[in-house]
Formats: sequence, structure tokens, C-alpha cells
Amino acid sequence: MLELRNVTKTFNLTGNKEDLRVALDHVNLQIESGEFVTIIGSNGSGKSTTMNILTGVLKPDSGQVLLNNVDITKMDEHQRAAYFGHVFQDPMMGTCGEMSVIENLEIAYRRGRKHSPFLWGFRKSHKKEFIRELKRFDLGLEDRLNQKVGVMSGGQRQALTLLMATMRNKPTHKTVKKDYITFCEKDHEVARKEFESVYKPALAEYKANKSSIRKDKSLSFKEKREAQAKAYDEFDKKIRQFDLTKQILLLDEHTAALDPKTAKKVLELTDKIVKENQMTTLMITHNMKDALTYGNRLIMFHTGHIIFDVRGEEKAKLTVEDLLKKFDEADKKAIEM
Repeated sequence: MLELRNVTKTFNLTGNKEDLRVALDHVNLQIESGEFVTIIGSNGSGKSTTMNILTGVLKPDSGQVLLNNVDITKMDEHQRAAYFGHVFQDPMMGTCGEMSVIENLEIAYRRGRKHSPFLWGFRKSHKKEFIRELKRFDLGLEDRLNQKVGVMSGGQRQALTLLMATMRNKPTHKTVKKDYITFCEKDHEVARKEFESVYKPALAEYKANKSSIRKDKSLSFKEKREAQAKAYDEFDKKIRQFDLTKQILLLDEHTAALDPKTAKKVLELTDKIVKENQMTTLMITHNMKDALTYGNRLIMFHTGHIIFDVRGEEKAKLTVEDLLKKFDEADKKAIEM
């Protein structure tokens, strides 16, 4: 679960009291795991500020940011990168133009992980996976792996950014253990013992199976490799049940700068990726139709407050006209105040 608890953020570029702007005013928001939330609101209502506080780009003046009930308010942006994927409105912001497609993808694949400078560059073992994922966009990017991103169109760069934001290398078992102890709602020592009660016997079983397969003279070399891979997958599956840090996807008007045809394709693929991976997703949009079509929950911001929050069947019954009325009502209240 992702939560903002009593969060306030103000901006004052000049230092003068009259120039003080409240971007978020004691905002409380809970996002359940797997929810796809569309966020609407007028310019300056606090939508993008919320995104930036979640990712650590901005720190709140007061309040807390919690992930699975663990306070991550003081966690730096680069540390949160392991848990958040962020796609911006500007297609140029999510990629490095001086690097090739495959180099950008490799960086995204290792996001939030420590890696040796001696192992820099891309791994051939990842190339097939990159090609398979790029083919889903139907933009021909799989044939341009070595091309510099800077010469690509905005739509192609945004599609690549979306893939990079949703791509995550599987965390090591050591990382799974560390994150489980940190983020689960149990006492740390209890969580550690619970993890090890599964990990140690599973590891012993895997090692025994691996040794048995290696000694089996009835199997060919290829059959041994396949059997060992299957044994490892079974062992790995037992450990993955403790992985609590599924990627959270933040989309900040990610189709606003695209042509209608490309925008539609990117949105459809976004929806498909989110559903396949059961990703917790927040999507800012100014397109009311898209806000109603996608996601299972809708939130409306106005002057730093959440003034409308609806989900499920209630959201499904809404029309564009209903949302426009909400905007008019919010503007009238603001004028009266």
C-alpha cells in the first residue's frame, strides 16, 4: 500500500509572503496495491507535485510518505527508483539521447540496483527480452537497438520511456529478504525467521536436486541443463512469495505530447502492461475520456486538496459531462472563498 499522510507542500520563489503558493494542503491519500488511479484537476491543483513527492524529487514541508506502512519520507530519489517507475509529459525527459536504445534499456533494467563498474554495458542475455518487449509497441524499435535515442521521434521515445519505467530486473534473494524485513508489517526479527524458515530448506532441496541431476548419467548435457533450470525456477518461486516491492508506475500526462494515433497505442499498451503485472499505477491526465476509460479509481485535485474520489461501479457510471460539472463546481467555490 502507498500512502500520503497529512502532506503539505508550499512554494515561495521570491521569499515574499504574498507570493506563497500552497501546492498541497494536508493531503491524505491511500492507494491499495494493484489499484489503477486516474488523476484529474486544473493546472496548479497539486497533481504533479504529488507525483514528485512520491518519487522523492520533492520533500514535503510536513507529513509522511509511506510504502507498506514504512516511512520513506526521507528516502532519497535514487533509493526510491527501485520501487517507482516515472513517465513524464516531455518525451525527452525519460531517456538519454546520447545513448542507444539498448543502452537505455540496460540502465532501466538495473534501476535501483548496485552494479560493478567493471560490468558496464549491456548483457547479451538481456537482448532477447528487450526485443520481445519492444515488438509489442509495433513501432519498429526492435530493429533499432543500436540507434541513438536522440534521433528518434517523440512518440518512439515516449514508448521507450514507458517500457523502461515498467522494466525491472528481478531482485536477488538477498534483496528480497532485506525488503521483506523492511516493508512487511511484522517485527523485523519475526520476519527474518519467517523468511529463513522457507529459504534454508528450499536452498538445501535445490542443491540436492542439482547434485542429483549432475550425477544422473542417463541424461544428456542439454537435458541436465533444462532439469537444473527447472529445479532453480521451483526454488526461486518459493522465495518470490516474499517480494513485497512490486513496481509502482507513475504517469504524468505521458501521452499529452503525442499525436492521437500514437497516444492511443501507448495508452492501450500501458493498460495491458499494468493489468498483466498487476501494477499499482497513478496516471495524471487532462483527457476526461481517458480518465474514465482507464483505471478502477478516479481522483480530482483542486487548489492542493482532493475534492473527489470515486472507484468501481460508481466510477463506471460517470460521464465526461459529470466531470466537467465537478470542475465548474470547484471553480465557483474557489471564487466564493
